[in-house]
Amino acid sequence: MQFIYKAKQGPLKTVEGMIEAENPESAISKILERGLSPVYIKKKPQREVRRTQKPALAGGFLTGQRIPPGEVIMFTRQVSDLLGSGVSLLQSLTIVQRQIRNASFKEDVQQMIAIVKDGGSFSRALSQYPDVFPMLYINMVRSGEVAGNLDLVMSRLADFSERDQEIRGQITTALIYPALIVVVSIITIFVLLTWVIPKITLIFTDLNQALPLPTVILMNLSAFMVKFWWLFVLLAGGGGAYFRKLNQTPQGKLWIDRLKLKIPMLGIFLKDIQLGRFARTLGTLLESGVEILAALESVARIMDNQVLRQQVQEVAAGVQDGKSLAAALASNSYFPETVVSMVAVGAESGRTERGLYKLADYYERRSQRFIKRMLSLIEPLLILFLGLIVGFVVMAMLMPIFRMNLIIQ
Repeated sequence: MQFIYKAKQGPLKTVEGMIEAENPESAISKILERGLSPVYIKKKPQREVRRTQKPALAGGFLTGQRIPPGEVIMFTRQVSDLLGSGVSLLQSLTIVQRQIRNASFKEDVQQMIAIVKDGGSFSRALSQYPDVFPMLYINMVRSGEVAGNLDLVMSRLADFSERDQEIRGQITTALIYPALIVVVSIITIFVLLTWVIPKITLIFTDLNQALPLPTVILMNLSAFMVKFWWLFVLLAGGGGAYFRKLNQTPQGKLWIDRLKLKIPMLGIFLKDIQLGRFARTLGTLLESGVEILAALESVARIMDNQVLRQQVQEVAAGVQDGKSLAAALASNSYFPETVVSMVAVGAESGRTERGLYKLADYYERRSQRFIKRMLSLIEPLLILFLGLIVGFVVMAMLMPIFRMNLIIQ
């Protein structure tokens, strides 16, 4: 259990902190062993313990977490800069904690300071908050502590997390405009069919004249939408809720992720994104001194796609059986020859991480080129589609009017 205590250190100085023990009596004994005189001790509130033991959500390096990724990235960069300037870890955490605005994260860092102050390692303090710091983060910090280059590891972590967020931001930004066009198109078509066209068709109905086929089709479609618009809303909402629930189950997410990889062009793009993340993450871990098997296990946890996560786990199993990384990758049909060759060349030169970094750059450039090509193709196609819909509506409405003018003439 975890206990928060306040104790006297000498006649004037008072210290506060947190200690782990089996019971209050054992905690008091540990405090006394440190040469302190306990003033009070209390068990850490269950609410906090339960929160810190909540596992991080699956996804990217710093996504789907209780604390915004930007807060963690800023924390990492600031601690890295302070450590690099020769400031002690405890003092660095204290300085950074004062600058944190997020109240929940500020409280977490305060508890981490207490652990470090009590003699605990930084990695142990981070491990108390797995819903904030993923296992990859903790493993890298632990390797930095063992190698004595924590400032360098924190700098690599900051660079890596910033790069990961930058790539995600580029993808999100690239998809905003096409998504906006799709939403506007759907709203426009809905308004035309349920509000504009019914008012115009009243004029044609009163004329009791034979109408052109496009006009009849449009009127029937509009009448159906006016009467059953709620059915489309229900189907869309129900379908979205079903897929969301399905995506929350291991089997369902595996099925959806496998389906994504089979979609033409999109599957290749998703695979490139995941291969780039695999290479950069593994390279960063190996360069920081993390053992290969632990590095592969950490990489598997941050893979978004369940199918690809299983492939990385198979590679880890091959390494555990005694294979080299290149041999384990070669025996897996998912990883292309480019990946195997670059890893093998890097291993022969004794710098596997360099080969992995080159792979990451290669696949990241490929994915960025794909985004640019798709944007240049999708945008005009969406505009053309919307133009055809609006053009058909205008034509269907004008054809009866032109016919009436011919009859009058």
